[in-house]
Amino acid sequence: MAKKTTTRSKTAEPKAEAQEAPAPKPRARAKAAPKGKDKVVAKAAPVPKAVSAPDEPSDEEIRLRAYHRYLERGGGHGMDFEDWLDAKRELQNKK
Repeated sequence: MAKKTTTRSKTAEPKAEAQEAPAPKPRARAKAAPKGKDKVVAKAAPVPKAVSAPDEPSDEEIRLRAYHRYLERGGGHGMDFEDWLDAKRELQNKK
């Protein structure tokens, strides 16, 4: 297939330059509060602390008892989960 060739005339005027975009509109300013009225600011509700059931030992109590069980076993590794479960069960039975 033959290629089409186009000739450009040197006398042809170049295309008009791209038009500039219009300037953006200024943003509206916030209206001032009427004089004499205070702004009301909503406060976030306090985050409730974790509360265990009355018969449940706290995590800190379980942690301490599990550590003591670890020491009683001679400090052997690999039984941390069992120590935790046994400590929890032991503390629940005491209460």
